[in-house]
Amino acid sequence: MSMQGEVKEQGTAAEQTPGRRAWLGDFLRARREALQPEDVGLPRSGRRRTPGLRREEVAVLANVGVSWYTWLEQGRDIGVSTVVVDAIADALRLDGADLECFYELTGKVPASRRAAADDLKGALERMLSSIQDMPAYAADRYWNVFATNELAAKTFQTQVGTNCLVRYFTDESYAAHYPHRDIASSMMVSQFRRQATAFPNDPVFESIASDLADRSPEFARHWRQHSVGQEPHVATVFDHPLGRMSFETVVLTPAVGGDDLMLFLYSPSPVSAASTLSILEQIR
Repeated sequence: MSMQGEVKEQGTAAEQTPGRRAWLGDFLRARREALQPEDVGLPRSGRRRTPGLRREEVAVLANVGVSWYTWLEQGRDIGVSTVVVDAIADALRLDGADLECFYELTGKVPASRRAAADDLKGALERMLSSIQDMPAYAADRYWNVFATNELAAKTFQTQVGTNCLVRYFTDESYAAHYPHRDIASSMMVSQFRRQATAFPNDPVFESIASDLADRSPEFARHWRQHSVGQEPHVATVFDHPLGRMSFETVVLTPAVGGDDLMLFLYSPSPVSAASTLSILEQIR
C-alpha cells in the first residue's frame, strides 16, 4: 500500500526485557575481564584484585560515566545510544561474532552494516529515479519511506520520511482512497506482522503495533486476528481524483545486504490497464 505517517527508529536498552539486559551485562563483564590493560594501550599499575580491565578503565576508553557503565553491566533499565554502543565496542576491542552478538543484545546495528545500508539505500534511490512508467517507492523494515519516484509521489502522495502503515490507519481522508478497505487493511496488517516475525529481537514492531492499536480500532481488530504473510494477492485499487486505478503490487527485497529494505512496484492490472495508464499519463 502507499500510505504515510512517521515512525522513528528506536531500539534502546530501556526497551529490552530484564532477561536480555542481564545477558548484555554478563557479556560485557566477560569481555572486560578477558582484556588486560596492555591489550588496550593502558599502563598496568598497582595490584589487581579482579581479572582483566576495571570498569572505570572501560568507561574512560569509551568516554562514558563510570556509574553509567556500571549500571549497564548490572542490567539496569537505562537507555543507550548507537554512538555509545560503537564506543564501548571499540573500547572492548570487539570483532567477529562477539561484535555481532553485542549489537544484537543492544538492539543496534554495527557501523559497517549501517554504512552498507546507506550505500544500498543510495543505489535504490538512483534506481527509483530511473523508473518512470509505474509508481514505485522504497521503505525500511518499519515501512518508513526513504525513497520514491516522481510518479508515486504524484499518484499516492508518497513522501520520504513518512510511514505507510501509520498514515493509512490514522488518516481517514487518505484511507478513503482505497475502496476495498477491509481487504486492504487485512493485507497490510498481515504483512506487517510477518515483517515483525522476521525480526524477533526488534522491540520497535511491538511499539508501533501497540501505538496503532490505541489509535485505530480497525488496526487493533486485524492485529488481534494474528493472520500473517498475506501477499498482495488482489489488485491494489486506488481512487485518484482523476479516476479509479488498479495495480498489481510487487514487493522486492534486495538479495544482498538489504533484508530489512523493501521496494514497492505498482504495475497497471491487465484487466483495467488502459484506463489506469490513461490516468497515469495525465498525472505525469
